[in-house]
Amino acid sequence: MKTPNVNFFFHYVPCLDGLGINHPLSKKYSKARIFYACEQSYSYLNYVNEGSKNKVDFVSYSGNSEKSTGVFDKDGLCNKQRLKELKEGLCNTKSPIWHGLISFEELFGDAYCDDYEKAYKLMRNEFPRFLKTAGFDVSNIEWFAGLHTNTDNKHIHFSFYEKQPLRYRKKSKQKTFSNGPVSLFSMEQMKIRSEVFLTDINSKINKKRTELTTSMKDNLNSNLNKREVFKKMKKLVLILPTKGRVSYDSENMIFLKNDINYLIDLIIKSDKNTTAVYKTFLTLLQEKDMSIKRMCLASKIDPDKVMIYEKYKNDLYRRLGNIVIQEIVNSGKELKTMEFKTQQRLVKKRIERNKTNFLIDQSLHLGEKVKNEAFNYFKQHMKVLEEMRIKVLIEQGVIEIWELQ
Repeated sequence: MKTPNVNFFFHYVPCLDGLGINHPLSKKYSKARIFYACEQSYSYLNYVNEGSKNKVDFVSYSGNSEKSTGVFDKDGLCNKQRLKELKEGLCNTKSPIWHGLISFEELFGDAYCDDYEKAYKLMRNEFPRFLKTAGFDVSNIEWFAGLHTNTDNKHIHFSFYEKQPLRYRKKSKQKTFSNGPVSLFSMEQMKIRSEVFLTDINSKINKKRTELTTSMKDNLNSNLNKREVFKKMKKLVLILPTKGRVSYDSENMIFLKNDINYLIDLIIKSDKNTTAVYKTFLTLLQEKDMSIKRMCLASKIDPDKVMIYEKYKNDLYRRLGNIVIQEIVNSGKELKTMEFKTQQRLVKKRIERNKTNFLIDQSLHLGEKVKNEAFNYFKQHMKVLEEMRIKVLIEQGVIEIWELQ
């Protein structure tokens, strides 16, 4: 089986205050607590900050001389004063001290997490999400990390503790700190999010995507299928509910969803360049789902909860559908102002003709508005998806990393 690009290792040491030296927890964790709580001259904080140039007296890591990019926290690299504050906090806390490692497959780490900036951005953006998923109050957490780069597998060491006890225990009837273990789900999510985040912010945008989106922008007003869009819009004006919510996902719009989706498809397919970008968008969604499946299989994670094809496609239609609905509502209101009671046949004909011309104009306006919104949506999401496609090509050996430099 292929080695995962990202591995996530997680441990903790409990607070031992009040426990005798012969207590089972003291026997198991006393040396570890001293090391991680900075209760000796050389500690885990030193190790993360400096690498393993000095002898590590508790954790038997690689033993290699590792280059560290320095300790950083949510605000960036830590100066001496900040390091002093971290040491004091770790030494004085009664919280469990959690620690771990985010390790990258060799080529992946070389390509996507080889310097402080990338490691810092990853931890700043994704580590709070991990903490939240694991059940912590992010505002109550003090954390630090550091990237080590002089091993075959680049990796990020991290540690954190709770500032205040927030868990209420019925048995003790007081607030205590969290227990040590966290859910396997939160760790699995961190692995997937880390890989997706790093590839999203570091890959180059494919030339084809730029050509397609530029071409689409230049042709937004061309080749609209006037007759079909007009007919569908006219039908929707007549049958759109006049009471209740009329947003795309509201219950009283369920019976109209197929008509609205059909109208969206008509507008998208009315221009060859818009169609080309739409197909590319769907292809990239499929490729990203394949990549997510590969990640999940390598890490033995169920991919169903993190697949994106249907999510992104549904989100696109919801966004465009709400635009369509709003334009139809506005058109219906405008048409009502054009109606008045009269027995004169010629006046009636003129009114109907005016209403028809108005709807034709509105259908053209709607087509342009929907395509503009589709273009903005594609532009927003295509970068992420295309970068994932490049990553897949790298993994398959179709292109080499140096070609992207």
